[in-house]
Parts: sequence; C-alpha cells; structure tokens
Amino acid sequence: MRGRNGLRMKLPQFSVGTSRLAGLIACALVAQFVTGCSGSDKERTHTGYVEAEWVYVAAPRSGWVVSRPAEEGRKVKAGDLLFTLDDQSQQAATAEAGSRVEQAQAQARDIATGAREPEIKALEAQLAQARAALNLASVQRDRIVALAAKGFASRQQRDEANAAWRTAQAQVKAAEEQIAVARQAGRPAARDAAQAAAAAARAGNASAQYELDQRAIRASTDGEVSETFLNPGEYANAGSAVLALLPDDGLRVHLFVTQEELPAYRPGVKLQVKADGLANPVPAEVVFVASEAEFTPPVIYSRDSRKKLVFLVKARIPAKAGLRPGLPVDVTGP
Repeated sequence: MRGRNGLRMKLPQFSVGTSRLAGLIACALVAQFVTGCSGSDKERTHTGYVEAEWVYVAAPRSGWVVSRPAEEGRKVKAGDLLFTLDDQSQQAATAEAGSRVEQAQAQARDIATGAREPEIKALEAQLAQARAALNLASVQRDRIVALAAKGFASRQQRDEANAAWRTAQAQVKAAEEQIAVARQAGRPAARDAAQAAAAAARAGNASAQYELDQRAIRASTDGEVSETFLNPGEYANAGSAVLALLPDDGLRVHLFVTQEELPAYRPGVKLQVKADGLANPVPAEVVFVASEAEFTPPVIYSRDSRKKLVFLVKARIPAKAGLRPGLPVDVTGP
C-alpha cells in the first residue's frame, strides 16, 4: 500500500502456518528497532524475524498421486523419493520404444552383414549347376564344329552349338556375380538409412524413459517436508504443488535498517542472530539488501515512526541453527 507522499509501504510477510499472534509480536519487535537502536556506533542490534524460502515441489505431468512417502516433518536427502504418479501408460510406451530400438538395430545389422550363409550356399549350388551346363555345352560345341568341318553337320547346327555354349558361359558369370553381391553389405545409402532409423528409435526410447522417470518425483536438495497439499488417491494437475520442502539453507532473517545504517549492510557482511532458547548466537550472512526504501511497517505505529524510511535486509542462516519460521530474533550487525 502507499502513504500520503506516494511511497510504497510494505507489511512483513510471515511464513505459511505462522500464527497471527506470532506475526504481530514480530511486527512489534520490528517497530522497536525503528524507534531506536543500540547506542554503540560500532555494533548495532536490530529486531527482525525468521522467514523461510520454501521449495514447492510440483507434479511435472498430470496424474493420480499413487504414493507419497514424504510426510510432514520428515527430513529428506537429495534424491529421496517424495511422491509418485500413476505410470501404466508410460510403462507401455517405454516397452514399445524399446522394441522399436531392437527392430531398427536388427535391420541395420542385416543390411550391414549381407546375405546369410544358407543363402550363399544356395547361390553356390546354382553356380555349380551353371558350370556343369557350360561343360556340356562346350563338349557339344566341339563335336558339332568338328562334324561341320567334315560336312556331316549343317551350318545351322554349328551356330546353335556356339550359341548354347555362349549362353552357358553367361549363366556361369551371372551366378558368380550373384554370390559376390550376396557376400557384400548393403549399399552405403541403405546402410546410412538403417543407422539413422536405429538412432531415431533410440531417441524415442530415451524420450519415453524420461516421461516414465517424471512419474517418480525426488528431492533436489536436503531439507524438511513442511506441508503436504495432496494425498495418495487425489489427482495432481501439471504444475500444481504436492508438497512444500524447506531446504536446510532455506531460512532467512529479515530486518530493516535506516538510510544512515544502509552503507554498513551489503552482501557478504557477517551478522549475529540471537533468539530466546538459544544458548549461543547464530552466525548469519547478508545475501540481499533492498534497492528501494519503504515506510516502517506496519501503519498502526506512531506518526513519527511512519515518517521514517527503512530498507529490507535479508541474511542467510546456516543449516540446523535451531530457528524456525516466524520466530522474532535480535540481530547484531556491523
């Protein structure tokens, strides 16, 4: 919302599940910071609150939630199974794609290796038959030519014998060439086409396997399951969150600093965070400094307080620090 002079006014945003009472307490503590800080110029203490940056794990594809091993409050590691969707259709598509790969690879091998040995033997038998016919045609040709030279055979008989001999020669040559062709692999273009078909089948199989993998959703980071939104048996639309995961490094401390203090806060600056119930301060590191000023939140405070402009600062809290979202804290800065 905006104030009288048009500047934007922000209210603190509290974590999902934080009670209204805890939010009001945090806001009141923020106001205390605004009205005054510690008197030391070297070290300032501000009141802030813990905010969480959740990871909302959604279903990448639509489907029925079959199982959800990740219950609220459970600690998970990267790679742990969070929930699964029904995958019968994807299982069938993967099986079909695998069969297509085997078929394409078999066709590529068949074209690359040439004819089978039984086919070669059949061609060799035809060659032997053609050679036998050539021997017979050669003997008959020699006899007819000799008889024709003595006048006992006509010229037509001699020409027919020569033609039969030449025909038998051609049949032998054809049989030899058939065997040579059968022993060779397919033509280069045919081999390239078969290899391309095999590659396409493998790509289709990879795509089907990817779709199958998308039915089992796993954690991408270490953290804790903060809230679940869908239970087994419910239908998840693509992109709809099934659960919220709080990463181990997902906590941030939000505090507000004045314009005079702003130069001391920049990314990388170390802070100390104290909270009730913690024996020792928790180290924090500034990761964000707002580029725009805002009115001191919220508007229920005094007129003098509302006139002050502050800048939001976010600091990262280390994992397992013992802090929870919505908790008010004291932040000691530079």
